[in-house]
Amino acid sequence: MIGKLIDRLDSFFGRLHFRYLGLGALLAWVYCTWFANGIFNVGETRSAILSLWASLLASAIALFSMAFRPNKRTPLSERTVSAAGFVMAACTLSLRLAVQAPCALVALSIIGGIASSVLWVAWGELFCQTHPENAERSIPASLVVFVGCALAVHFLPGFLSGVITSCLPVAASLMLLLCKKSEASEFTFAQPIKPFSQVFLLLISLAACSMVCSIATGFVSVSIYPGASYFAPDEIILAYIAGASIACMLAVVAIAHTSKMDFSFLYQWAIPLIVFALAARVLGGMVFNTAALVLACSAAFYVEVLFYAIFSRITARGLCLPSETFGIFRAVVQLGFLVGSFFGARLVDAVVDVTGPCLLLICACVVMLPLFINLQKRLGEVDSDAAIESGIGENARAKTAASSMEDEEGERELAMERLSMDDVTAELAREYKLSPREAEVFGFLAKGRSVPYMRDALVISKSTIETHIKHIYAKCNVHSKQELLDLVEARQRMRE
Repeated sequence: MIGKLIDRLDSFFGRLHFRYLGLGALLAWVYCTWFANGIFNVGETRSAILSLWASLLASAIALFSMAFRPNKRTPLSERTVSAAGFVMAACTLSLRLAVQAPCALVALSIIGGIASSVLWVAWGELFCQTHPENAERSIPASLVVFVGCALAVHFLPGFLSGVITSCLPVAASLMLLLCKKSEASEFTFAQPIKPFSQVFLLLISLAACSMVCSIATGFVSVSIYPGASYFAPDEIILAYIAGASIACMLAVVAIAHTSKMDFSFLYQWAIPLIVFALAARVLGGMVFNTAALVLACSAAFYVEVLFYAIFSRITARGLCLPSETFGIFRAVVQLGFLVGSFFGARLVDAVVDVTGPCLLLICACVVMLPLFINLQKRLGEVDSDAAIESGIGENARAKTAASSMEDEEGERELAMERLSMDDVTAELAREYKLSPREAEVFGFLAKGRSVPYMRDALVISKSTIETHIKHIYAKCNVHSKQELLDLVEARQRMRE
């Protein structure tokens, strides 16, 4: 039944690439369940917070355990993904009936949280499988889906918005299965070059720094009591919609103009948002509380989506497996939001001044930025060592495989082919009067390299590379990458 449904949807969504935006539906499930009125009404804030904490804790434990699951090189199966979506939907809809029964409420939240961990990791695995350019486009664009879903849940009547909220995990799982259908079947992730034990402490250190940021966003989001901002108690989801819109624009600009996708790049944008949010929270008043809430939501969404983009690149370089990276970091982000929201709620109940906690969190966030840069440098060193070891291993395997005359001849032919390609691209670059940087980009294009690959290799921004590509197309009088490859192949045939 599910297979037939996927086949029918495939023809429609395949042309739009809308399927890769399903992460937005998963994000919408989180925020629409506990911060909109589809499942919990305005007067049921305590039940909503209790359910949220139970779900976050259960999901974080499950996510962390996913990092140590067997067969991590094999992506999660379609049955597991579809089952997780339906379990989450059933638990979410049942929460509406269990509001007055705390034990049942917590139990349903725990089951739904455990099931959600499957989808969080599965989406991370997908972004590691798909083309890097597709991943970098889809990850920030998924926030558009979140905004659309959240607006629908907010403006539709209560019962209907509750049904839509419950269906969001099913939508996320179906879109994920559609994406898997278009990727290579029987896919297996490459064996990491470094053992997990050698990168585990480094990942935990980076995750701990990330936790400080999520504690701050959780604290600000919950410490603003109802009526203290321009968002009415039943309109808090509008703050998350505004935050997601800002985060989407920031993410698109950041990805386009960064020369390196790493943690220091991520948090040099996120930490200022968090610091301004905390400062606005200290100032208080309707205006500043509203600004603090929107800025905190923007920072939360910015971190939510962009760490998927960064970890897909880390996994592609063979440092670790998706279950390890996405499991650990998503778990820590959720624990951080749980801790921050817990203390924020306690301060609201006790009517305590927030100046001290906010100043403490500002200091912690400021200290975190240089720590991120230092840890990123250490991660880069591990990456370089892994690349060297990979090269040594490949050379050793090549020497072993070249024991026969046929293998030696094959290696010589391959080396000649590479030399011929470099000669052809250099010749065409001179003929079409390409600049030195354009010639470098032209060489990568001729070898079929992607824009993210060129960004890492040349250490220039994506927008700069795309500008060079436009100039190359104009000078070579071609209109697409395929025409450029045809031009190179034609020149190779002429030389032969």
